[in-house]
Amino acid sequence: MTTLSTPEMQILQATAGDYEGVIAISEGVFMGIDYLPFRYHAWLKDPQRRMFVAKLEEKVVAFDSFLVVDGGVTAVLQGLRVAPWLRGRGVAGIIQKFTLDTLRLDHPDVTKIRLTRTEDPPPTMLNKYRLLHSKAVVSIYLLADELEETFMVLESRLPSTSQDFPPPVFLDYSEVRSLFSGPLKEEDILPGRFLIQSWLPITTCKANLDLTQRWRVQWLCTYPFSATRKIDGLNELSEVLASSDITNDGSTSKEDDISVSSTGPSITAVKGFLSLGTPMFPVPLGDGKNRLDIDLFGTDLSCAKIHVVFQLKEAVKALPTGGSVVCSVFAEEILRDGLTGFLDGITLFSRCREQLVLEMDIKPVKTPPSTQCHS
Repeated sequence: MTTLSTPEMQILQATAGDYEGVIAISEGVFMGIDYLPFRYHAWLKDPQRRMFVAKLEEKVVAFDSFLVVDGGVTAVLQGLRVAPWLRGRGVAGIIQKFTLDTLRLDHPDVTKIRLTRTEDPPPTMLNKYRLLHSKAVVSIYLLADELEETFMVLESRLPSTSQDFPPPVFLDYSEVRSLFSGPLKEEDILPGRFLIQSWLPITTCKANLDLTQRWRVQWLCTYPFSATRKIDGLNELSEVLASSDITNDGSTSKEDDISVSSTGPSITAVKGFLSLGTPMFPVPLGDGKNRLDIDLFGTDLSCAKIHVVFQLKEAVKALPTGGSVVCSVFAEEILRDGLTGFLDGITLFSRCREQLVLEMDIKPVKTPPSTQCHS
């Protein structure tokens, strides 16, 4: 590469022995809430993932990986990073090309590449990828000694679930696998009919749902009005509003109403709501600092508030004594202002404001990656 004045670069399959080198070039990534230090060794054991390091003079200078999803037809690129002293010199392009060439050669059935980025990706990326969706990001920092007070404040701001909404329920994985074959419809709550789980965009095929089970993702669901669900052997009927018409932002509306009875009031149907919560994990920000991602699916603000509290309370059960949490909430843009107001007074963590999902089509290659690099 002409932009490098260094010796030949090697690209190798990453190993456990490369961990320290990868972490060394990752200092400050994602403002200290980098997921890779925690997930690196688990990623190595994942048969659906390939990981690569670029080395100069036997030192790690870059990292990249891909995960094959959607039953083998899509790959998601994750974890790209370059040593600070080599950024802007073409190293990212070298390892990305090798990663994509390897993907095409080893997985000829893969026809699409997806990735997630924060706001303002470079124009060169937008020339290659199409934008599938974007979501608002609201991040907060919860200190250990503030947790109890924070939950009291948030719970005081919640709507009454007993009156207005069916309470959300955590799902076991038998329920997850059948979730969209019942009253909850993908097209009502999932943009493009795919999930974005902790920055990983995937479809709802069974193989992907099984992945979330391995990762111990917490699925929380609010079923649509008039839906029934068996809980502990009892059939519970979701309650409907008995007062005025209510929309997502609390205003009144006559559109898409459903009738409670022939003479009673009509209400706007809640089409359901879903959230996915990652297990809590430690991050390089400092001792006792942990990260939690909560992905929200749906556009009902009241449901969104309830899900954030339920997911937070469930996650902090695993929080070590004295630990603190950086929690990022990902939601549809229409919910940004409402969630920001709901979380008012809690310390904000300003990492990014937007999450973008990008995709491009690829074709398999018939020749192996460049012989100047080694796998």
